[in-house]
Amino acid sequence: MNCKLSKLPWVVVSRRHGAEKTAFSCPTAQSSLKLAASVGRCAPAAWSPSRRSVTASSPDFMEGKSAEQMLEVVIPRVFKPTSEECPFCRDAPVKENGSKCLGICRNPQNTPGPLVFPHPMQEVEDAVRLQLNAMQTIDEPRRYHGLQVLYEYAVEAGEMDRSRYFGFSTDMYHFDHFMSKALSNYDALVNCQSHEVVSCEDFPKDRKMVKVRVKDKQGKDHYFVFIMLVRKVTRFAGCWMTHRLIPTDENYASKWISRA
Repeated sequence: MNCKLSKLPWVVVSRRHGAEKTAFSCPTAQSSLKLAASVGRCAPAAWSPSRRSVTASSPDFMEGKSAEQMLEVVIPRVFKPTSEECPFCRDAPVKENGSKCLGICRNPQNTPGPLVFPHPMQEVEDAVRLQLNAMQTIDEPRRYHGLQVLYEYAVEAGEMDRSRYFGFSTDMYHFDHFMSKALSNYDALVNCQSHEVVSCEDFPKDRKMVKVRVKDKQGKDHYFVFIMLVRKVTRFAGCWMTHRLIPTDENYASKWISRA
């Protein structure tokens, strides 16, 4: 039987503590009523900033209301929007689209740029050592500053195209994505005991291959290859930057180097 919630009458089935208990004779309508009641019972009479849960002023405040009336109850918004809570956007003027959001607060890594960055005066080995130094003191002067330095030196950072910076194909568009992959692949660089540049060799396409040896925080040796190139455009034009940073074995061999 097809039935609509709006056309079904209330049927009194019991009375308890002076309050009428009601139900529908149709199972479909009964389940719909339960859903509507559950929505209705979440609507508070008032909200206190000190409380995050929503409760009704009375357990039976929906008694006697039809399903349509229950669905018409406005549920107050518990959490304020970003434009009301965010210290960046709170005092901003409302724009034409009706929003006050300035966008800057939506970046969880909303921090100044790194203190170490590419410069034309740096030789290729200088650029590599600066990155290794930054990872050796990764949280100085602030948390994950070393990763910021790696990302700043990455020639494909912020680009939409796929990159093989890590050897395998991935994106370099978001710093957040870069952080997780860098911490996983370059764990030996984090707070390492020491590092040294072993050699610097020519590499195809006017690039340099810099081989480094790193002693991790447990004293174990690890080996990496930096594939470096000179940036042609952007504000870092003329600077040595990292095209690939690949973990290798003790012979500086990796399947990813041939694809670099």
